[in-house]
Amino acid sequence: MRDLKTLLIVIDGVSYSVFNQFRYNLDTMNNLIENGSFGKLESVFPTITPVALASLFTGYLPLNHGITSTKIFIKGNSLSKPLSAHSSTPLKVDPIWYLLAKKGYKVVVASAPQALPDKWKLKNLTLFDPYKSKIKECSDGALLNIGNTTINEVNFDIESNNNEYTIKITDIENNTLSLKLRQNEWTSPLEVIMGCKGKEMKGTFRLKGLSNGVYLTPVSFLIPSWSNNQELQNEIWENVVKKYGMLLDGDYISLKSNIIGFSEYYETLKFAYEFFYNYSLYLLKREEWDFAITYLPIVDNIQHLLFGVDDSQSLDYVFQVYKMADNFVKAHIELADNIIICSDHGINKVKKRLYLNKFLEELNVLKTVDDKKIDWKRTKAYYGGGGIIRINLREREKFGIVGKKEFNKLIKYLTINLERLEDPDTGERIFTVIYSNETPASDRQGDIMIDGVNPKYSISSNIEKDTIFENVIPYRTTTADHGYYRNDDINGIIIFYGKNFTKKQVNMKIVDVTPTILKLYGINCKSDGKIVNEVFKNGHADSTK
Repeated sequence: MRDLKTLLIVIDGVSYSVFNQFRYNLDTMNNLIENGSFGKLESVFPTITPVALASLFTGYLPLNHGITSTKIFIKGNSLSKPLSAHSSTPLKVDPIWYLLAKKGYKVVVASAPQALPDKWKLKNLTLFDPYKSKIKECSDGALLNIGNTTINEVNFDIESNNNEYTIKITDIENNTLSLKLRQNEWTSPLEVIMGCKGKEMKGTFRLKGLSNGVYLTPVSFLIPSWSNNQELQNEIWENVVKKYGMLLDGDYISLKSNIIGFSEYYETLKFAYEFFYNYSLYLLKREEWDFAITYLPIVDNIQHLLFGVDDSQSLDYVFQVYKMADNFVKAHIELADNIIICSDHGINKVKKRLYLNKFLEELNVLKTVDDKKIDWKRTKAYYGGGGIIRINLREREKFGIVGKKEFNKLIKYLTINLERLEDPDTGERIFTVIYSNETPASDRQGDIMIDGVNPKYSISSNIEKDTIFENVIPYRTTTADHGYYRNDDINGIIIFYGKNFTKKQVNMKIVDVTPTILKLYGINCKSDGKIVNEVFKNGHADSTK
């Protein structure tokens, strides 16, 4: 169907149950529901963002599209270097943006985990993923103390006098920037030439004066990896990033590390909203398109932190962020004939966090160096997230150390201990369903799969902690999670509104979204999902032709 513009708005983490608490105070989305189709959107297992979004954008279940977890294990790779879910590399099937572009439609993707690199290489396909502007070793927030501090080969010389900081920034090319900053004051976005991993590049960040130093927000870089259109990327940097900054999430890492407090965290969340709001509108108004995808992360950010806190103030913060999401939708309505709004998952309250690799270390199957880094040469089993425990098997994993004769004994040993694992404070069992392989798993799968978790517990693959269990801390650490509960975490929302859609209560699966959109454009494709004809006027996608 030519001359038809459809916009898919993905709001990360919008929970069906939470949304329904707020719905009638979300004027824009409630109006779309009153005049369109709305219902529950069931996600996939494991219910984690890159896995669920791959299912959303392909119409396939994880085992079929290849994104089975955040870390994806492939024969011939070492356990320490799995494929990343935030890449097109492990995607085994073509996503919606390619299927439409291949048919000649102009397509724009503002953000998607598997959008880059552009292995599809079509002129009418514009791909962006701002998250690839971050570099793991160089993008964390930091506290700059009085005196000299060097971050990414940039020198920050800071003096303090009467609650005011004098800051001199000298970048890698010896350019200097001098400014004064009062306590509790933010700078505007700053652009500095930085060094990272032996390369020079433009970086952007903000500073805030704190009582004990100066907070530097996470850095985003102007590097080719986050777009397949460098000219347009440079234009966005000049017209959006330099004006609004490029914070992509609330800075949870700095909050958890006690670098900042909750008030600064919430401010970084609002900066993230400001970036995505202005970036999305600029890109979608600047480019011509028939189909586009845009994205907002902040609902998921705030829910992870506050949804498990049982007080009215935390719920109000969550509501305020849902209101921001509603405003985001409002700003985009006039851009398309059809608007589809969905989320990738919901949320579930938790009371404790379990560091599963610390438990494997206690079982003597995972070894560390200096208590912080995994010693892969002596590690026999590793939890990489997504419910997947992988054995470091010879002839399958590069540098594998476990022989086939030892494999079954190790699986039994781990399974018994995982089944027995209890919270020492309550005696509650942690895992509700565990599947163990009798033979080594194939690519992308686990030798042991954790298929159900007690909903009071969040599971982490981090190794840095000194303890296996950790109580959540309100306003400081994760208090809610999604992934393994098949509870409120698995249900997001779906809204269809526009010239081709009818008013209907409709519940569907996340894998149904792509085949339904493709039908709108006259394209039929194989998938694990189905076309939901009920959302179309008169039950037909081409009813307005």
